[in-house]
Amino acid sequence: MHSPSTTTAVLRPKAACLYLGFGRTKLHELHESDPDFPRKIRFSPRCVGWRKADLDAWLDIKAKQASGEV
Repeated sequence: MHSPSTTTAVLRPKAACLYLGFGRTKLHELHESDPDFPRKIRFSPRCVGWRKADLDAWLDIKAKQASGEV
């Protein structure tokens, strides 16, 4: 079994929405329209998720853009 420090957390859509602070419609809109938004991981036809680390990196980029650092 992997320890939490060596694995990457994966957030399902509901958890990703709560983490990012917006709804599922916006989550899927960003996935389709924002080339910087992390790609979802498809585990099965009805099961997808996003790596928390990828979402964190995307948030960091957006924060830098908003503050004019990029």
